[in-house]
Order: sequence, then structure tokens, then C-alpha cells
Amino acid sequence: MSKKVAKDDPVELDIPDDVPDAKQAVEIMRTWIADGAMMLSLNSDAFGDRVIDWGRVLGEVAHHIARSAKLNGHMDEHEALQAIRQGFDAAMLSAQPTMSGSVRGRVNH
Repeated sequence: MSKKVAKDDPVELDIPDDVPDAKQAVEIMRTWIADGAMMLSLNSDAFGDRVIDWGRVLGEVAHHIARSAKLNGHMDEHEALQAIRQGFDAAMLSAQPTMSGSVRGRVNH
């Protein structure tokens, strides 16, 4: 029986198809827009001191977004990657966003 979702309930994405059958899988980031603000839950120690790996993750995410933009008929992948880079560069150059939070442990389900 599926759970009825109220209009104002948050919408969660499905776990990617291959994750349940993987020998090892770790969620590293969950991002929401709530009341216009970005909310982020992050496995901040996922790569230890190899912070460069977060750059690789962001790059791969950009390629997934660009492919999605193409599949949804919004623009081709090259245009989407250019737009993503523009948004990324603008965010990196702007004043730091207001952030709050703390380091917490992981939840095992």
C-alpha cells in the first residue's frame, strides 16, 4: 500500500537503481530547497582529507544535470554545462551564503 502524500509534504527522490544491490553504498549528500533556502545534509568526512574528490563529485553532478536538461528538451548538454559553470562561478565569487549547522553522526537505517 502506498503512502498518501499531502500537498505540502516534502518530495524525496528515489534511490538510484543500482544502489540497493551494490556491495557497498554510502550516501554523501542530500540537498533540498525549503522556503527558498538551500538545506544540505552532508557526509562531510566521506573523503577524509581528499577534499579534491568533492570537486570530482560536483563535476559529475554537473554532467548529470546537463544530460537531464538535454533529455527534458531544455537545451543541449554543452549549453547546460556552460550555464552551470556560470552559476557556479558566480556563487563562488559572491559573498559567502549564510550557513549554519554542525557536524553530526550518520544515521544507519
